[in-house]
Amino acid sequence: MKAAIIDQYGGPRELHTGDVPRPEVDTHDVLIRVHAAGINPFETKVREGMMKLMQSSDFPKVLGGECAGVVESVGLMVTDFQPGDRVVASLGLAGGAYAEYAIANDKNLVKLPDEIDFIQAAAMPIAAGTALQGMRDKGHLRPNDRVLINGAAGGVGTFAVQIAKILGADVTAVCSTTNIALVRQLGADQVVDYKVTDFTQLPEKYDLVFDAVGKSSFDDCKNILTETGTYVTTKASAKQVLEQVVTTFTKQKSESILFTFTQTDMNWLLKQVTEGRLQSIIDRTYSLDELAQAHEHSETGHVKGKLVVTI
Repeated sequence: MKAAIIDQYGGPRELHTGDVPRPEVDTHDVLIRVHAAGINPFETKVREGMMKLMQSSDFPKVLGGECAGVVESVGLMVTDFQPGDRVVASLGLAGGAYAEYAIANDKNLVKLPDEIDFIQAAAMPIAAGTALQGMRDKGHLRPNDRVLINGAAGGVGTFAVQIAKILGADVTAVCSTTNIALVRQLGADQVVDYKVTDFTQLPEKYDLVFDAVGKSSFDDCKNILTETGTYVTTKASAKQVLEQVVTTFTKQKSESILFTFTQTDMNWLLKQVTEGRLQSIIDRTYSLDELAQAHEHSETGHVKGKLVVTI
C-alpha cells in the first residue's frame, strides 16, 4: 500500500511516499481504508524523534494519530464493527494514519454518522477531544463560568471556543488580528488580540484559563484567575508538573491535559456536529505526496483550525 513514511528521525523533508505492507488485523483490531487523516503538532514531534523512547525502533515509520474511513476487515473478537462501516479512529502514538490503510483497536474508534464527511471527522479526535477533556475534566467548566481560551484560532482552540459555548460558558478568545472574525463566528463573546493586548494583564477574572497552545504558564495567569479558578495547559513541562503538585494545596489550581480517546466522548462530539453546534475548521488539505509541506506549515504555528491529509 502507499504511505507517507520516514526512514529516520529529522525535519519535514524526511517524510516521503513509499510502498509498505498493508497491516494485518489481530483479534481486537479493525483495518480501515483511510479516506482522510488529521495532522497534529505531536506528529511533528514524533517525526523529530522526541517520542522515540515511547515507540519501537523500527523503520520505516508511518505517522498519523487519527483518521476517518471505511472498515475493510475486522479481527476475530470484534463484534461492534463490520466491513463497510464508516468510522473515525484514534491511533495514538503507534500512528499509521498517513497511509491507504490503518489499524485501530476496536475500542479506539466509533461509527461515523452519514451526515459527517471524512475530512471533518478526521480533524476531530485529538483536537476536539483535548478541548473537551481539558475544559470539562481538568477545568471543571460549568454553565455561566467565565473561560479565557488562548490560541483560540488553532486546532484545539477552534473546538474549545465552540465546546465552551455548548457547555454554557462565557468565552473570551485570545488570537491574532487576522483571526478575530473567525473566533467571533465560532461563538466567542469577547476577543482579545494578543498583538495589541497582553491577556495576562486583563482586569477581568476567569474561572478557567485554557491555554490551547501551551504558550503561557500558571504564574503568568494566576492574577486573572478567580480565587478558585483553574489554569489548564496542553503543554506539560517540569515546571508545570511541579505547579500541579503545589496547587493541590491551594484554591487556585494548575493542570495539564493529556488526551485519552474514549468512545463516549467521541460520540458526544459527533452528536454536536450532527445537531449543528460544532464544526471542524479546516485550514488546508494535502495529499500523501504533500505531507512534508503539511508538516512545514504545521510548524509555523499559524494554522487556522486543522490540516488534513486526503487519501
